[in-house]
Amino acid sequence: MKCLCIIPVFNEETKLNKLIQAIKKNLHRSYNLKYLFVNNGSTDNSLKIIKKNKLSYISLNKNYGVGYALIRGYLHAKKNNFTIVVHLAGNGKMNPAQIPVFLKEIIKNKYDFVSGSRFLKKKSHKQNPLYRIILIRIFSLFLSLVAQKKITDCSCGFRAFKTSVFKNFKSNFLKKNLFTYGYEYFSYGKIINSKKIMSKEVPITMNYPSKKNYTKMKPFVDWYIMAKFWILGYYDNKKI
Repeated sequence: MKCLCIIPVFNEETKLNKLIQAIKKNLHRSYNLKYLFVNNGSTDNSLKIIKKNKLSYISLNKNYGVGYALIRGYLHAKKNNFTIVVHLAGNGKMNPAQIPVFLKEIIKNKYDFVSGSRFLKKKSHKQNPLYRIILIRIFSLFLSLVAQKKITDCSCGFRAFKTSVFKNFKSNFLKKNLFTYGYEYFSYGKIINSKKIMSKEVPITMNYPSKKNYTKMKPFVDWYIMAKFWILGYYDNKKI
């Protein structure tokens, strides 16, 4: 199986070098894993750093949103016959060494979609901002009740899935309103509601590199988008 790890990047010059070094230490050749950076219109030195390290990349002329960057990565994976896609943040909060945890569940245990959770093991979320922990736990409980399925971490972007999961990708997801955070959560909602897709959570850590500028999510606007599109995806009747 060919696996592609997609890493959206927007103005991460202060964090990229550390992330790239972690990636180089964890190439996971046994899983035939490749990395693809999607430069989302960075105005700092992010693209120069990617080029300097001779990494595969797609460069967009402006920031269209993290959802669009991930969509472009998926289309690249599909075009080049990758079997599995992994999502990894460009700010270093996710650990590349944990990618095999996802791949094992898909390749050996036959799952279709695997999402990370920082709440399956104690202390895995200790470096996360308190307000995020509270919001994630409340919203995860709400979604668990809606879906009648236990969800411990509804907002984790660290995930992996078979490219074959999406049969109608462009008609479902190539829409401007999904180009920000909408894509990740709209697709998650559809997947959780599907009876044909085998999904599960796996324990991961999420370490924010600093207490300042640790995320580009706006506390109220983007959380509203996340909740809105998760629900819209869950109740969407179109075939995935």
